[in-house]
Amino acid sequence: MLKFLIDDPVNYYSIIHFLEYAFLGLIPAVKSKHVLYISVLWEIIELFIPYSWAQESYINKIFDILFNFSGFYFVRIVFF
Repeated sequence: MLKFLIDDPVNYYSIIHFLEYAFLGLIPAVKSKHVLYISVLWEIIELFIPYSWAQESYINKIFDILFNFSGFYFVRIVFF
């Protein structure tokens, strides 16, 4: 049980999260609150998706959200 909570906090999907939200950072209309809403809703949806790629530990879901914000703010700081 505990392993499922903390297993594999960062994986190659983390890079995908960073890149996807970096792309969102290029869209001026997208704000921080949108990133938060989309990130949290997607992680909740992943709880119910029956595919193996969606079966992640809870700590990984938190790290995914952190990578989302990192990608978003990286682009905002560098390009805007």
